Amino acid sequence: MHEEKFWLLLSVKLSGEATPEELEDFDEIIKHHPELSWQAQLMLQMWRPEPEASSTEDFFNRHLQRLSNQPDMQIIPPREDIQNPEIPGEDHEKHKPLRWLLLLSGVAAMVIVFFFYYNNRSPVNANAKQQVASNTVTTRKGSKSNIQLPDGSMVWLNADSKLTYDENFGGNFREIHLEGEGYFEVMRDENRPFIIHTKTIDIRVLGTIFNVKAYDAEASTETSLIKGSVEVTLHNSPEKKIILKPNEKLRVNNKNFEYTTSADAEKLKAAEDMNIVVGKIHYQKKDSMALDALWIRNKLVFDAESLEEVMRKIERWYNVKVEIDVDDNMKSTQYSAIFDNENLSQVMEALKITGSFSYSVNKDIVTIK
Repeated sequence: MHEEKFWLLLSVKLSGEATPEELEDFDEIIKHHPELSWQAQLMLQMWRPEPEASSTEDFFNRHLQRLSNQPDMQIIPPREDIQNPEIPGEDHEKHKPLRWLLLLSGVAAMVIVFFFYYNNRSPVNANAKQQVASNTVTTRKGSKSNIQLPDGSMVWLNADSKLTYDENFGGNFREIHLEGEGYFEVMRDENRPFIIHTKTIDIRVLGTIFNVKAYDAEASTETSLIKGSVEVTLHNSPEKKIILKPNEKLRVNNKNFEYTTSADAEKLKAAEDMNIVVGKIHYQKKDSMALDALWIRNKLVFDAESLEEVMRKIERWYNVKVEIDVDDNMKSTQYSAIFDNENLSQVMEALKITGSFSYSVNKDIVTIK
């Protein structure tokens, strides 16, 4: 039902005849169904393929220049100049019956055009979202970086992470895609929700401070809320929304969700408890800083983590490869520690005492036995 209304309101918006109430309804649909936002963006581009340059272009170029000056950061600039112009509305009550008849015809034509385009685009553009120019910021293993987004929000990226956002970031929505770990201080804007897309979950906020860890190779995706409020939606169960309160941490099991889709209703229900865990954030006593956020102060933290989890962090932190050759009992040993600017040898020596293992380092390869 919401998709039918979405297409109807989109046609009104594109025709320039939308009333303020209709535009508000359109924004509400996008707010509750963010997966429709890229379709709206694509239709705006198809409707007005050559918009005039706006004053935001210079601002965005300055933003890219500021990012390019950051160390340890790689920026993939947009491939083309695409913008989403505002479409002015006008008074149309006088011809309302005819208007709706024409709009219904327009909706049908628009849907046909959209799906023809979607199903017949070239293989190079297999993902329609790529039609919107995007910017990608990456950090290498062994490095971290922080950036300021066009809306003023601050993001710290941990090692081996990637953040992508469209050139039209800051329109009706502020959407980004995250692979890896990021610490966010989001500028509050009730009219433009901030949405983070990861492989497993979507996180929707208005303005808050939180940490997201979403590495593809990790067993879980974690969201730690420090201040404010966030709404988390599971990809495999979009009807299930989890509201986090300050000092709460959500852990979603990535591996189980790979095999549990929304179509597997019984399996999803049975696995739900082990897939989703909400707990409390742990804090450093000395300065009341959340452990999950200490990495932005260059502190390497292990919080009751297994040997394998610890070594994955070490791989990213020091840009090395770790080979583990120990039994399962030793792999399951949990480690808790905070290291402040220690080098690899100092960290490994401390862990060796706790774990009773031996290790060797050959160039950039660490072997544990």
